[in-house]
Amino acid sequence: MRTDHSLINRNSLLTSWARHLANAARQGALTGRPCPVSRIETIAGPRAGALEIFAGLGCGHLLRALSKNDAAVLRQFIPWHFPGQPQVYMAGRYVRCEAGWPVHLASTTIRLDGLCEKPERGGRWVAGMSESGAVVVLSLSDRTPHFLISGATGSGKSVKLRSAVLQLSRDPDNSILLIDGKMGESLRPVERLAGVVGPCAVDGPTTRNVLGWAAAEMRRRYQSGKQDGRIIVVIDEFQEWVGDEVIVGLLRKLVAQGRAARVHCLLATQHPTVAAFGDSSIRRNLVGKVALHVLDFDASRVAVGGPTPRADHLLGAGDSYAVGPGACHRVQLAYVDRRDFDAADHGFFKFPRWPEHQPESIGRDIPAGWSYTGEELATSIISAVEGEGRPALVNRLLANGLQRPGSGRASRLLRLGQDTNAGLQEQGYTARPACLPGNAHYQPEDRRLVILSAA
Repeated sequence: MRTDHSLINRNSLLTSWARHLANAARQGALTGRPCPVSRIETIAGPRAGALEIFAGLGCGHLLRALSKNDAAVLRQFIPWHFPGQPQVYMAGRYVRCEAGWPVHLASTTIRLDGLCEKPERGGRWVAGMSESGAVVVLSLSDRTPHFLISGATGSGKSVKLRSAVLQLSRDPDNSILLIDGKMGESLRPVERLAGVVGPCAVDGPTTRNVLGWAAAEMRRRYQSGKQDGRIIVVIDEFQEWVGDEVIVGLLRKLVAQGRAARVHCLLATQHPTVAAFGDSSIRRNLVGKVALHVLDFDASRVAVGGPTPRADHLLGAGDSYAVGPGACHRVQLAYVDRRDFDAADHGFFKFPRWPEHQPESIGRDIPAGWSYTGEELATSIISAVEGEGRPALVNRLLANGLQRPGSGRASRLLRLGQDTNAGLQEQGYTARPACLPGNAHYQPEDRRLVILSAA
């Protein structure tokens, strides 16, 4: 924590900024005509200072003037000591101006043990310190069942994840599942904490097993009506798995239906673009958000769930926005290190090796869109034998009176037919249509097959 002298310097800088800005507004130097400013609140946070300006009906004119050209006007009225990019946006009834502190005034390291003396319970964990000096606590609840944690390299994302896992492991009501797209670099340090169910998954097959177990447990809870504590799935760099449709399907199922079964997800990524999720419904269900510094405006929109505030203007090293339904706070995240992990309670894995993922134990609807009728499968094999592509397969399905599939479903169906045909050939069988071209009864849409043995 900083000294009182540092806090005095922060307040002095903010007061000078507010005074000059109010005078310029009243004289018409900002909007081209006098803009009465009735009140300016100054906020001296750990990493940034902020002004909240109320100017009545003039707030709209003031917002346009101050936000123009990357808030260049803000720098014209006082000697500018703030690093990084300032930002201006509406916060309720106020025009809010934010700018980061110079290094000698900033509080960049706020330790977790300095914020709380006893562990949180009920799916809650301490995120850090707000700009008003209050302790910010996040919660896995009905309002925020799942969280998206975004942050570029060096922003503090991995530290945030480990801090959350450390605190959630203190509650015996929690069972924690770990998946790391960085080959274990991020989550292996917390792998042996109490409550962690099995080894950290770092590859596709193990990740499918972990999510398959979570989905099967969720289904069991719905069928039995019993909820034995929380299941918390923690994934770092989840975008590494979006090419695996089984993983995407399982994850979509967990975030869409997990809340009532007390199954929750903490998903983290460096660059939260829309494409990084693999499925838009996953992104929509991540109601809670912790946005650290990201690289551009498009990533910021996803990270905070809207155009403002700008996460790409944050300063890194734990500077963040904590966003929930109807609330957004600028927070300096709590810091944890190896000493905290060594002092924590440790446990034993329930699964030294994750059981194989069995779709039948979950239901054919997981992942959605992967079940096919016998007619569809037969048609796909014929297309594979004929060497056809996806458009021809779609036409063949329609000619047989079957439903038109989406492009993704059709591509999967074609691959399934190709794999089946290849498997037959490897075992010495040849598949061909019953009616070949040249036959008087030949019909291109005919879906009958003849399987011939090499013997």
